[in-house]
Amino acid sequence: MQPADVAVYRTANGLTALGVTLMTEALVFGPFRLLVARRELLAHGVPVTLGQRAFDVLLLLVSRHGQLVTKDELMAEVWPGVVVEENNIQVHVSALRKVLSTAGDGGRYLLTVAGRGYRFVAPVERESAAPPGTLAASVLDQPGTAAPATPNNLPQQLTSLIGREEVLGDIKARLNSHRLLTLTGSGGVGKTRLAIEAGGTVLDHYPDGVWLAELAPLSDAQLVTSIIGDVLGVSLSVPTAAIETLASALKDKQLLLIIDNCEHVIAEAARVAEALIRNCPRVSILASSRERLAIQGESVIRVPSLPTPQESVALTAASGREYAAVRLFAERASALGLGFSISDENAAAVGSICRRLDGIPLAIELAVPRLKVLSVQQLARGLDERFRLLTGGSRTALPRQQTLHALIDWSYGLLSDAEKVLLGRLSVFSGSATLASIRTVVATVEISPEQVGDLLFSLVEKSLVHTDLTASETRYRLLESTRCYAYEKLADAQGMRQRHAEHFATRLGQATAEWERTATRPWIALYGADIDNLRGALEWAFGPDGDITVGLDLVAHSHVLWAELGLMLEHRRWVTEALSKIGKKTPAEVAARLLSWQAGDVRELDDPADYKEAMRAAITYRKRADGFHEGRTLLRAGTARLLPGRVEEGERLLRKCRALVQPFGATKTLGRCLSALASARLFAGDLPQARLLHDEAVRIYRELGESLEDYPNS
Repeated sequence: MQPADVAVYRTANGLTALGVTLMTEALVFGPFRLLVARRELLAHGVPVTLGQRAFDVLLLLVSRHGQLVTKDELMAEVWPGVVVEENNIQVHVSALRKVLSTAGDGGRYLLTVAGRGYRFVAPVERESAAPPGTLAASVLDQPGTAAPATPNNLPQQLTSLIGREEVLGDIKARLNSHRLLTLTGSGGVGKTRLAIEAGGTVLDHYPDGVWLAELAPLSDAQLVTSIIGDVLGVSLSVPTAAIETLASALKDKQLLLIIDNCEHVIAEAARVAEALIRNCPRVSILASSRERLAIQGESVIRVPSLPTPQESVALTAASGREYAAVRLFAERASALGLGFSISDENAAAVGSICRRLDGIPLAIELAVPRLKVLSVQQLARGLDERFRLLTGGSRTALPRQQTLHALIDWSYGLLSDAEKVLLGRLSVFSGSATLASIRTVVATVEISPEQVGDLLFSLVEKSLVHTDLTASETRYRLLESTRCYAYEKLADAQGMRQRHAEHFATRLGQATAEWERTATRPWIALYGADIDNLRGALEWAFGPDGDITVGLDLVAHSHVLWAELGLMLEHRRWVTEALSKIGKKTPAEVAARLLSWQAGDVRELDDPADYKEAMRAAITYRKRADGFHEGRTLLRAGTARLLPGRVEEGERLLRKCRALVQPFGATKTLGRCLSALASARLFAGDLPQARLLHDEAVRIYRELGESLEDYPNS
């Protein structure tokens, strides 16, 4: 197989991206056929039960047959953007070996290369080929050079601007079509620097100059007009008519006015800007603020943090330089004269520092000087105490830009009391959350449910809360440094953590119920991002100040989420923790739910304990006359018995499962039961019946709105 035969591929769950897959209709090895487009593995023409992540691992290995695929490559390709333990690979490879051993041909398929990875060693044939795709690349326009003769008061920049080519190009383009442009974003993200750089690249467009008016030192909003007049050389002798005088002086001027740091005098800054835009047809304004001016004709660019490597990415010196935050760290560290440079040995630590500082340029520049007394690894570890560590910025910087704590404190001081309360309560969320989740957790007597939406929107406007608009439902999150700061301000941390954990136990119970009749992709799009909140809630619940009862509910209701995201080892860890906490007073239905994971998720399929625990849960459900959940656990017990010498027993349990769940209509449990029955008939050599059961399973999945590639067994 040649490199030209590989292309980018999006997996069925919609969250991860497999880095390479062959652009073929089928790959054949031994009695197996791997149907790439349908995400299906056939043995002797019949689909074989195989989990989604195991399928991804197999696809990557087969697509590179004969080549070594390292563990790092597998983790990066199969779990992009998700933090997982290395043992997850071993779990899925073990499952693959069991599946491949059913071929009965004695052939060797997978070879372990000790300490390095795996190699697929069986011959692979390609039945047919599809036209290869192409990958397009775009090149950003570089900023133009300034005409030195144009009057301006822009300060000379002493360091290079890194990673901002795209935003700078966007600013220039917007200034061509809009006369009022506001740069918004979190404190320290680089709005001022971008505004100055942009002003320097468009000097030749404004014959009367580009002028910077800095509002940060102001404590009296009434002085906004005075500061601008002073910068432009306009005498404002009558305070009551200052705006009118300023507008009259500029009405025939063609200039760009940069109004920097508007957030603490936002109302007055907006009033002045609106007056100038209305009355001075050739004046353009570029403003920077942590919130928009919110006036007619305003265009807004939200300045993002610099890109940082995800935790799951194995960094080298070369790959680290692909991230702007890492390049910024490296350049500023090099300027210290300590001989520092990015290497394969320190790249991971540098990436960790940049990621935990959220890619905020000012935070990174505050961190770099610590290399005078700390190794880069010590600096990375010290970020747990980031507010103590990150002090001592540039002596010429504003006081609020000399420490990370002061940087956030500046924004916090501008909030109303209600906004401060909400910000503190948002700190209990890990990662992002929906508005519904936020409202449920944070609303109390002090903040009513009706207020939450408006207050949250206000925090978004002030760049303290960030939105993710790419999800199926808008999600909201705090940057990590902001979250740490806000948690320090949280008055009732224990009560909020309790409410947070209880809410996600309830939400995941709802998610599990919906999963049975919801197509996989939209289900993961809706609930997949809750994994970070689940992790945070579990750590609290089973911690010294937590609530074991809530912890048991969290584990009991999260089986499906762990399984769909392929996080088997984390799943096992928390199930083990929960089972160790079960006592005589634990309700039987709670114990049964804890034991109701899917086949192969927590125990190996051939582990006798898996069968026994499934049957124990089934008995509890039977006593409670809960036929559906009894059937679900019998599905697991039956699947565990699909082993040599036990197939008949497994098939009997699966038929019982089918009888119990079929009255509830089309569900994923019924589809999986039919697929497992097809596997049982395959093992028994009954190919016609296996195909009939397989076709029935396909019908169920289609009725649920599933695409065939969502289920490798369908």
